[in-house]
Formats: sequence, C-alpha cells, structure tokens
Amino acid sequence: IGMVVCLLLFLCSCEKAPNNIVNETPEEDISFISVMIGDKNIEEWNENNVIANVSWNSLKLSEEDEAKFPDLKKTFSKHNNDALKNAKSTMYELVEAAEDLSGDEFNPLYLEGTTKTYVQRADTKIVSYLEDTFVYSGGVHPDYYYKTVNLDPKTGKELILTDVMSSIKGLPDILETEISNKYDYIAFDDDQLWEIFKGYSADDYKWTIDYQGITFWFSPYDIAAYTVGPLSVKLYFDDNPNIIRDEYKTAPSKSFGIMLPKGNKIDFDLDLTDDKKDCIEIETKADDYGSYNMLSVTVNGKTFTDEINYAYDFDVYLAHIGNKNYIYSDSWSDNAYHMFNTWDINGATPEIVQELHNTKLSTLYIEEGVQDGTVYTVAFNNPASFKLERRVEILGTREIWANFKINEADGTPQITDDDYTFNEGHDVTLKIPMAVQVVPDMEKHEIGEGMNLTPCWTDGETYVDLMTEDGWTVRIEIDISDFPRTVNGIPEDECFEELFYAG
Repeated sequence: IGMVVCLLLFLCSCEKAPNNIVNETPEEDISFISVMIGDKNIEEWNENNVIANVSWNSLKLSEEDEAKFPDLKKTFSKHNNDALKNAKSTMYELVEAAEDLSGDEFNPLYLEGTTKTYVQRADTKIVSYLEDTFVYSGGVHPDYYYKTVNLDPKTGKELILTDVMSSIKGLPDILETEISNKYDYIAFDDDQLWEIFKGYSADDYKWTIDYQGITFWFSPYDIAAYTVGPLSVKLYFDDNPNIIRDEYKTAPSKSFGIMLPKGNKIDFDLDLTDDKKDCIEIETKADDYGSYNMLSVTVNGKTFTDEINYAYDFDVYLAHIGNKNYIYSDSWSDNAYHMFNTWDINGATPEIVQELHNTKLSTLYIEEGVQDGTVYTVAFNNPASFKLERRVEILGTREIWANFKINEADGTPQITDDDYTFNEGHDVTLKIPMAVQVVPDMEKHEIGEGMNLTPCWTDGETYVDLMTEDGWTVRIEIDISDFPRTVNGIPEDECFEELFYAG
C-alpha cells in the first residue's frame, strides 16, 4: 500500500505548472476594469520667444465601471483635481523661468513639464499605475521622477506596500541582490543599496503590480547618480512565492495587456516554459530634422527602429496572449493622423507585422466644464475585448469604431462585430431619389430627394446603413476605391447635399 501511495504522489507531481503567471482559475470572480486616460494641456508664449507647455493625464472610468465602483470614481476625481493644481504650479515655475531666458524668432526655446500615466493593471482586485514626470525649466538638464499609485477599486483607498506583501523585513536584501544582478554595469558601493532600503518604510517604496510580479521603480538620485537614469526591478511571483499575498496573484484571464513606459528596461517573462527572464526597452528617437520621432523596440538586446512611420509620440502596450507576446503602438502625427501597429516580439528581433492606417484605440470626448473638454483613450488591458476607431472618407470625413479581439495565431487585431458603427456626425440629405435596400430583409425600395439620413453602420468598404427620418434602416452601396466616391454607381456629390471632408 505504501508503495502504491508513493507511486501516485510521484505521478501527480510530474505535471509542471507554468512559471511567472498568476492563478488563471480564481476562487472569486475577478474581471478587467476599463480605465480611460485623458490628455490635458496648458501652453503660454513668452514675448522673448520662449514657449512654456505643461501636459498631463486625467483618469476616468467607463460609464459601466463608474456605476460599479463609485468610490474609485471619487478617487479619480480627486486625482484629476490634484493633477490640475500641480500642472498650474509647474506652469507658474516655467513662466517665471521664461522671464530670464530668450529664444530665436525662428527657433523658440521650449520649457516643458510632462506627466504620463502608464496603467500596469486594472481589475476588480487592484488598479495600479505609474506616473512618469519630466520637467525642463532651462537648466543644465531636465528633472524627471516616478510616482506610483495603487488603489483598491471597492473603497477607492490607496494601498501601501504592506497591504499586498506579507512582510517587507527581508526586502532590502532581495532588492540589493536583484538590482545588482540586473544592473551589473553600475558600480554600486558595498552595502550602498542595502543601507538605502534599510531606511525605507512601506510608504517610501514606489511600486506597481501586474500579473507576473511586483515592480519597484527608482527615479534618478534615489539609488544612483542622475547619469544612470531611471531604474526598475521586478520580483516575480514564482521566484518569491511567499512575498505577495495570494489574493493579488489572481488574473481575470491568461491573456492581458500593460502599458510600457519609455526609457526604462522593463522586466517581463515572455516565455513561461523556460527559466529565462526577459527585458524590454521602449525608446523614441528624433528623425533627421528633429520634427518627428521614430519608435524603437528592444527585446533582450535585439533592436528594431521603425524609420518609416514618423509620429509626434506613441502609446505602447505589451500584450501577453497565452505563451506569445506582441507590442501595439498607437501613434499620432499631423492632422490627428493615427496608426495602430502590431509588433511581433516572439522571434530573434522585433518586427512590425501589421500597420493599420488611420486607426487608433477608441476615444471618447467628454465635456468637463464650460468650453472645456477632454479626449479620453481607453487603456488597452484586455486582448479579448477592446475597441478600435478608424477615420474614413465615407460620405465625408468620419470616425467609425468596432469591437476587436487579438487573433491568437498572429497577434493582429480581429474584428468581432458584423459592422463598424459611426461616431456622431453630420447627417446627409438626398439631392435625388435613391434606390436602397431595407434592412434586414433587404427588400428594394426608393426614397425621395430631400430625405435626411443618419449614417449608422458600415463595413468600411462597400456599403453604408443609414437611418431614415421615420426610423427605417436602409442600405446603400458605396465604392470608395477612387475619387469621386460613388453611391449606386453615381458620384456621391450628385447624390447628396454638401459633404464635409477634411482638407
């Protein structure tokens, strides 16, 4: 009997659990939360050809999640009020500095303060994000520093390190070892790191948590000289099984996304089947004329720089899908032109495998006061369900959106809706009678001139569904392969009153 029991125990222990991934079958219901990030900006021109600009992010929940988490909504509102106060304070400092500086008429001097928010995790257990602040006020070099925020969605209260870690007693030793190993090219003094961390309380650490571990972030001067730059190190759940409370090791899904900050070596385990840890670095490099930026992605020392698709800036996301990983870049340049690119990082060198032109993550314009509003972008965190938005030239320049999921075979976005939905925009008025099909039976019908129609749905290529004044949905055939666009074979400007196209 003893031999049989031992054999059964041996057989049961042969199945190896995946490394560096949290529990995928949670005991309690856990789901992703939709966090929207809004871009805010203040700019002032000084008479001495000095431009002062301050930009920052505001945070908001989706309408559905605001109803579920009213206290988190209040915390975000406070965050936004504090961020506005900080922005005004920074602007005051920059304007003061501008009085003693001057730029060239054709080459103004720019002073700036920028704070970017990077969501690392947002679910019903914890919302965790990093704030990266950069300030240049005309000195020898800019200042930049990190702040981290970790919130309990149910109460809206900020969590401290001891809320998610069983104990921080041995943390100085662990961090000293991990940082020294990762940054072995930095000459830290003997016991320098240990002495610094020994003086830290739970409130002093800057940390975020994702679905593989807890990351500690260090600004210049925190633990090394300014020239070293910002540092970070992750303590993985599987390497430190007793350090993080089990309730924070739960994931809504085996697939998830995180935002990647620029200019830091981000730890992430790309291949769960091996024992090797990986490193990702996102950078932007100025083009030859200094007007635009190019995105550069480095994975384990192998770099690819996109030297074709220039942009002003990029939001970059890492998607972990099963045992594969992809990077998505959402860029914007002149005339609000966006591109959403898929980068495959599973091979020897990163490569772009898909370019979606005039496409971005879904946005929402929200009025936030008299003559004041903010465009919010939903931070990508759930590869199984997200929205993409396209700008199209269909019956005018318009925005359309649809729900997507990530195709697990190649990492590219795959539409899950039957049609794209039009964002709100101008109606169209018929100049001539028009043959249409009535949805859904597709019976042929004719509607008269002067009829006002609201564009509702489209496949983005061959047809548009419109709502009539009396509530019917009708379909027209459209050809957008050339100008002028044609409707039922007739040039569109002969079919409709004035159509509004962007210049």
